[in-house]
Amino acid sequence: MKACAILLAAGRASRMGAVKALLPLPLLSGGAPCSALEGLARCYRGAGVEDILLVSGFHAAEVEAAARGLGLAVVRNPRPEEGMFSSACAGLRAVPEDCAVCFVHPVDVPLVRSLTLAALLDAAASESQHGSSSVLIPTYEGKEGHPPLLPSVYREHILAHERQGGEGGLRSALAGLPRRYVPVADSFILEDMDCPEDYARLRTLAALREALWPAEAWNLLRLCRVPERGLRHACAVGAVAAALAQVLRESRAEREWAGTGPDPELARAGGLLHDVCKGLPEHEKAGGRFLAELGLPVAAALVADHRDLSVPDAAPLTERELVYLADKYCHGREFVPLELRFGQKLDLYAADPAACAAIRGRLGRARALEARLAREMGRPPADIARQALEALLKAKGGEPEAEPNSSRGDT
Repeated sequence: MKACAILLAAGRASRMGAVKALLPLPLLSGGAPCSALEGLARCYRGAGVEDILLVSGFHAAEVEAAARGLGLAVVRNPRPEEGMFSSACAGLRAVPEDCAVCFVHPVDVPLVRSLTLAALLDAAASESQHGSSSVLIPTYEGKEGHPPLLPSVYREHILAHERQGGEGGLRSALAGLPRRYVPVADSFILEDMDCPEDYARLRTLAALREALWPAEAWNLLRLCRVPERGLRHACAVGAVAAALAQVLRESRAEREWAGTGPDPELARAGGLLHDVCKGLPEHEKAGGRFLAELGLPVAAALVADHRDLSVPDAAPLTERELVYLADKYCHGREFVPLELRFGQKLDLYAADPAACAAIRGRLGRARALEARLAREMGRPPADIARQALEALLKAKGGEPEAEPNSSRGDT
C-alpha cells in the first residue's frame, strides 16, 4: 500500500512573526537543531513514506527552496488567504494516482513521532485487508490530533466540498465518511505552535521526542495489553527509579557537581517501560529493539540492559542505571533487598554451578552500583527505594498521573 504525505506550510504566520516551517527545533539525534520542515520530512521517511509533497503559499520562495533542498515535491496554493483547507485541497490535487492513503499534516505540528505514523499505517493496512476505507484519526487519551490519514478514494469527495464553498474546512468535508480513531502513545499529536510562546514550549518538549513522558509510557503499556500484574510492577519500578533520580539530582546540586543529574520523569518512564516485552526471550533486549523501532532510541537505551549491567568508575550514573537498580529492588510492588532478590535465584538454580556463578556475578555488579550510588547520594539507595514503594502503596491505584504537566513545562 503506497502512502503519501502532504505537509501544509502555506500560512501567513502573522501571530508567530516568523516562517513556521523554517523555525529550528532540536529534532536531530542528540538534540541537534533542524527546521520543523526537515524534522517532519525525516520522520515520514523514517516511517517508510517517501512521497512527500509540500504545499506553499505565503513565504513561498523561502519555503519552496528549503523543501527542494530536502528533496520534497512542491505545489503552491494560489489562494493561501482562504485558509488551510484550500492548501489541503491543493495538495490532494497533486497527489500521485497510485497513492492509496495520504497524510495531511500542518507543519506547525512538528513533534509528531514516527510511532504515530506507524500506528496509522498499520491501521490502514488492516482496513485494506478487510475491504474497508475509513478516515483514520490519531488520538491521545481520547483527544483527536494530527495527522489524519485519508484514503485516496475520498479525494474527489473532499475536492467537491471545496468546489461547493468549503464551509467548515476539512473537518466538514470528512463528516459522514467512515471514521476510525487510532489511539497512540504520543501526546505530541496535540502540540502545535501558533505564537512565540508555543514555539518556546515546543523547543523544550522536543528534548524528549526520542523517549516518552510517564503518562505516554503508561498509555503504551495499555496499548500493548500488558497484564495488570505487569502494570503494577511497572509502576513500582518507575516510582523507585524516579525517587533515586530525584535524590541523586539533589545531591549533585548540593555538592555543586557538574551537570544536573538524571531526570526523574525520564527515569520513571524507563521504569514503566522496562518489561514492555516481558514473556519474550531476552525480554530486556526485545524491549529495547521494540522501542527503537518505534523511533524511541532514548527509551530503548533505558530498557535494553535492565537485566544486567556494569558501569565504569569514570562513567556518570544516568537514568539507565537507576532503572536497572530499581528493578532489582522490586518484587512485584514489594521492596526486596539485593541479597534476598539474588538469593532466591541462587536457591532456584542450586543444582546448576554455571548458573549460580552467573547469578553471583550479577549480584556483585548490582552491589557495586548500589555502593557507588550510596556514596554519590549520601544515603542508602535501598532506603529510598523502600520509602518510594511505601508511598506508592498508600496512593490510590499506584498509577502514574494522567498528565505530567509540571514536568513537561506546559504553560
